[in-house]
Amino acid sequence: MGNSLSKKDQEKLFDELIEVKLLYKTKEKVWKQTAGEHPEFNKMKEDLSVLKNRIKNIEKNISNFGDSFFDVYDKELIKPLSEKDIFILREEIKEVRNTLETLGKNE
Repeated sequence: MGNSLSKKDQEKLFDELIEVKLLYKTKEKVWKQTAGEHPEFNKMKEDLSVLKNRIKNIEKNISNFGDSFFDVYDKELIKPLSEKDIFILREEIKEVRNTLETLGKNE
């Protein structure tokens, strides 16, 4: 039971890492585009710093599951994908693509 719990925790951390990195990239893009003209430019810069620290903390927590963050990450990548995994990934990619397209239209 302990292994399944830590496996779930590990998967949650990877999901959170991806989510935070996407958020960081989106905010960074907006920050770079405003180039100091936006009234909340400095707040946006602080937000990016907070997100960067959050990413480091998540990676550190992930590393608790193995020797290092990249060792754990590599273990996840080495596992072969099942047909079900492929279908799930396709759906998730479609959702992300639709979200990004929607965000792009709103700019």
